[in-house]
Amino acid sequence: VDLGSGAGIDCFLSADLVGEEGSVIGIDMTPDMIYKARQNLSKRGMKNVQFRLGEIEHLPVADNTVDVVISNCVINLSPDKPQV
Repeated sequence: VDLGSGAGIDCFLSADLVGEEGSVIGIDMTPDMIYKARQNLSKRGMKNVQFRLGEIEHLPVADNTVDVVISNCVINLSPDKPQV
């Protein structure tokens, strides 16, 4: 899971690392970035990446279903860091 995935660049790099057997979920709180990431995904044709709209304080991911979480400082922007 990539928190604050933006246009999806880190998700695409991660998708190459996890291969076809793995999956990558990008989470962003802005509809515009989810739209852009999905556009970028359609250009790449990757089947193991998806993007979800959501806030990092309330992730749209089931508990105990993820092995790795990455974040490029978006946690610092959260007013409720303990919740994250």
